[in-house]
Amino acid sequence: MHRIKLLIVEDDADLLALLASHADVADCQVITASTLPGALAAIEGDAFDVALVDLGLGRESGLDAMRAIKARSGATQIVVMSGTASLAAAVAAYELQAFTFLAKPFEIDHVMAAVRRAVEHREVIRAHERLAWEQSVLNEIDAELRTLLAPEQLVERVLLRLARSMHVDLCAARLLNPETGAYDLRVISAPPDLRSAYLLADMPRPSDRVLLTREPLRIADLHAELGPGEHTGGPMRAVVCAPMFAGEDLIGALSVGSPTPGRFTANDERLLCSVANHAAVAVQNARLHAYVRAGKQEWEAAFDAISDPIALFDQYGRLLRGNAALGRLLDRPLTALRGLSCDAVGLCQAPFPQCAVGSRRGAGAHDEVTRGDQIFSVTTSPVLDVSYGAAIVQIAKDVTPEIHSARRLRQMSDELAATNARLVATVERLKTTQAQLLQAEKLSAIGQLVAGVAHELNNPLTSVIGYAQLLQEELREVSGAEPPRPPQELAHDLRRIAEESERAARIVRNLLAFARRQSSARAAQDVAEIMNRVLSLRAYEFRLNAVELKTEFEEGLPSVLGDGGQLQQALLNLLLNAEQAMRSRTVRRIRVGARHVRDADAVELFIADTGHGIADENLRRIFDPFFTTREVGEGTGLGLSICYGIVRDHGGQIAVESRVGQGTTFKVLLPACVAVGADVLRVLVAHHDATERDYVAAALTGWGHRVTSAESAEDARARLTAGGFEVAFIDHALAAADGGAWAGRAAAAEPTLVIPMTAAAEEGGVAPPYELSALKTALRGHTKEYA
Repeated sequence: MHRIKLLIVEDDADLLALLASHADVADCQVITASTLPGALAAIEGDAFDVALVDLGLGRESGLDAMRAIKARSGATQIVVMSGTASLAAAVAAYELQAFTFLAKPFEIDHVMAAVRRAVEHREVIRAHERLAWEQSVLNEIDAELRTLLAPEQLVERVLLRLARSMHVDLCAARLLNPETGAYDLRVISAPPDLRSAYLLADMPRPSDRVLLTREPLRIADLHAELGPGEHTGGPMRAVVCAPMFAGEDLIGALSVGSPTPGRFTANDERLLCSVANHAAVAVQNARLHAYVRAGKQEWEAAFDAISDPIALFDQYGRLLRGNAALGRLLDRPLTALRGLSCDAVGLCQAPFPQCAVGSRRGAGAHDEVTRGDQIFSVTTSPVLDVSYGAAIVQIAKDVTPEIHSARRLRQMSDELAATNARLVATVERLKTTQAQLLQAEKLSAIGQLVAGVAHELNNPLTSVIGYAQLLQEELREVSGAEPPRPPQELAHDLRRIAEESERAARIVRNLLAFARRQSSARAAQDVAEIMNRVLSLRAYEFRLNAVELKTEFEEGLPSVLGDGGQLQQALLNLLLNAEQAMRSRTVRRIRVGARHVRDADAVELFIADTGHGIADENLRRIFDPFFTTREVGEGTGLGLSICYGIVRDHGGQIAVESRVGQGTTFKVLLPACVAVGADVLRVLVAHHDATERDYVAAALTGWGHRVTSAESAEDARARLTAGGFEVAFIDHALAAADGGAWAGRAAAAEPTLVIPMTAAAEEGGVAPPYELSALKTALRGHTKEYA
């Protein structure tokens, strides 16, 4: 409480001095006047809390002084003193809103008690006036809050109203940014110069403390609190700041400031807290309204953007809402859809309530509905836990193109099945024809063998017949008394007959073995022995045509895994080609041999001739089916193609070197069967191309390994996941088709070493044409057995 400012107007000097003395003792700030002019002069100079006024001021009236006091400050409380008990004087005093009437004589203590009661009454009036003013301010601000929705505009209007009502120089608000989570300085209400000075002031802001503590803050003098070294001359001295709460959420802070120190009271702080909370709720509501409105707009836009018709019904089958696609289907504007019956919408197979909407079937009920020339697949689902009346939603998808496509697809599938059956029959015929062609080529080769074989048979048969006739004649001429030749001579002739007969039988067996259809069973074969059998079939022709034969077979050749008949046919075709190429040549020499190629673990057979050679433009085509440079009727063009197929089927390679006018050399490289016992590996070969896959598998099988093939990424992944492989050759195309990483994962999960089969050579991988040496090098680099 501040000191009471007391004005005493009394013409009695002794009483005036007594009252002033007691007031001074009561710690009042006293001003005295004994005349009306003196009282008027005192009133003009200052405002008082209480005035003690004597109604009789000599010839002047104290009522005039009372009127002047009320005109100057209506809140000043007047205690009337009078030496007369005139009722009219008392009434006049009360009409001028006197607090109380004291009749003289009175006790001084009663006067001071009346003064204190007057002060208390004055404070009550001020408090009521303050509350009324605050309520008025809040009402005005609430009126502003009800008219605006944009949060920044809303807070700006609040600050303007607050600045006018509180007569402050600056108002500011910091609001929570929902996107960044920071409290941005959004709104400032102040004159331009004061606004700029506030923004440029380099000092801690009280709102930072409020946002941290979530408590209001009132500072009488900001500069005094910060100290001379903590501020840079900011304009604000007195500050009050209040947090903005919407429920438990702190959404900002509201601040008012003044250059006058001590400008704000606790009442100002309380008012600002009330305004801040009102504004916070309004801002939160505005934001929620904006979110709801934006969500509603987005939902409606998305709902109408769906191309399938959607209908939302209540439990009575009345349409609550439909999207734009439903409006187009019904040829109605969106505003005319609401209230349509389920039957009018026409997305059900039966009338309401027997339809899907009326029966409210379980989620995802499907029906097929035809409207004109359109066919719709309609999904009907109940809407659960919705209070606004929605009960059933229907979504109609136009499946007319799909239905027509399905019908066409069934028709095409039937046609494809019939075509496939015809193709299967054609393939079977082609297989039969291919077998016939192969046999025909074999018989063609047999035809070329016949002349030489016939002569070769004639020689031993002549010896057999001669010796047999000689013995027959001797036995006829011998009489019973005369003994025949000595037994040892007879045994010699019989032995010659047996040897020549075996020789003829061997020639016939070789010819039959070549001519008959061979089985697909494969076994270890001695390539030198196969080659010698072929050479024996052509021995007569070599002598007849003066062909010089030179053989170069390396000692200790390993065997190869293969079909002896097929290998014999391939070598005979190459040998016949060599003979054919030397018909017009003077020097006729054939060099045949075999060697072990250790870096590829393979056996290389070669047949070199001194024939006319092959032109460069024909070298690329000599293995093509039906390609031949001979005259019409001299060949089918299948010989070298068959050789190529047989060699590739055995996992081998065939190559040719030729110079025109000098000769040609064919080289056949076959994998040697050297992997036995612990060296046998379980290998997976996965390649999208059947030819390459079968070739690599045949090569690995030729080395004696156990090979499994996979033609798709799914098959390869499944086999690798199942495990059981030491090595896997994986085509890069299959790995890329399955994400590129599955092979690595499988290799990490199982003890399987992956060798990539890439389009271009890379470290640890193999690239086409997948030569035997490259495959063997890859195995050596990835397995202990070949390290």
